[in-house]
Amino acid sequence: MISTNVSPINRLVEYSLRFIGLWPDYSYVIAHRFLWIITMSLTLIFQYWYVIVNLKSDDLPDLMDCLSITMSNTVFFIKLIILWMKNRDDILKMMINDWLDSIDKKENHETMSNRVTLSQRYSSFFVSSYSIGVTFFLSFALFTQERQLILKMELPFDTTKSPIYELINVIQFIQEFMAASMSSMLSALLVTLILHVDGQVEIICRQLSDISSIIRKGEYNSEILKILIYKHQRIIAFTDNIENIFTYIALIQFLSNTLVICSLGFMIVTVNKFSFSFQSLDSDQRNVILAKTVPYYVLANLEAFALCYAGEYLSSKSTDIEKAAYHLNWYELDPSDSRFLLVLMIRSQKRFVITTGKFMNLSLEVFASMLKASGSYVSVLYAMY
Repeated sequence: MISTNVSPINRLVEYSLRFIGLWPDYSYVIAHRFLWIITMSLTLIFQYWYVIVNLKSDDLPDLMDCLSITMSNTVFFIKLIILWMKNRDDILKMMINDWLDSIDKKENHETMSNRVTLSQRYSSFFVSSYSIGVTFFLSFALFTQERQLILKMELPFDTTKSPIYELINVIQFIQEFMAASMSSMLSALLVTLILHVDGQVEIICRQLSDISSIIRKGEYNSEILKILIYKHQRIIAFTDNIENIFTYIALIQFLSNTLVICSLGFMIVTVNKFSFSFQSLDSDQRNVILAKTVPYYVLANLEAFALCYAGEYLSSKSTDIEKAAYHLNWYELDPSDSRFLLVLMIRSQKRFVITTGKFMNLSLEVFASMLKASGSYVSVLYAMY
């Protein structure tokens, strides 16, 4: 017997949505949002203050190091604001309704349960990857010879004295760890939504392929095809909601990731430059910079890749319904039902897409273009340095 207690939204994503004030009908939404606004605003003010103060500094790698983490925090804060403004409870309610509808049929419920299991695995992967990466990045900042803060900030008081130094570092570590965890959950949320669409598309395709056998058994009626058309319309509405929520998030993500990957790439290349390593840094400091920068660089690429792969995968699933309808023995249907099938095929020709600010569709090709652009900027900065 299949368990009906499993939620279509895994617990990690649910708790994260509650924590950032996005879970529907949650009692402490306003309080959590206010907490994030105060925390992120103060963090970004002091980080940008540091950037402005050190803008004319000769230590370009140090500035790029600060700018990369500052950009990441800025993007995370902007994504939160976009999600708060475009908070759509109906998309989560549609997932729950689709889940409840699938319980009545074993095959459908197994399909959706498999997608929930996959989303749990992806969520665990994102959380563990981001947690390890941000821990490396923040922890290795403490191994420098000078008493430096984990996050480089220009605070209005002396931060080198104890216990102020230790207290601020602890607060910065917790704040940045939580921000990274919530950012990973936003990627996990997108994957969860895409996998839900995948499960619904598979259910429609299987039901379309079963129509021929139903006709032979003499059990066919036109309501079966009408229900499938209604389900297809729900999928279209669901993907439109995904596009509406994530389109500007994707745009901000790509603009910032280009700069972040460029900054981190510049640091990785520069720290290995022979003359630079002897003029400014000793071997231990160079190893510390590499140890904290490389995992962060990998995470920045992983975040962009996950976004592009989700868009590519969603686009590929849109044609499955058309193929399933095409291989149906349509000549066995009544002429009026054949017209319904034709409408279904025409509507399924329009791909499900996630765009970057309505400019271009997310795909692996876009991801490759972003890497090429970042590499070009790194080459320019390296030549100027």
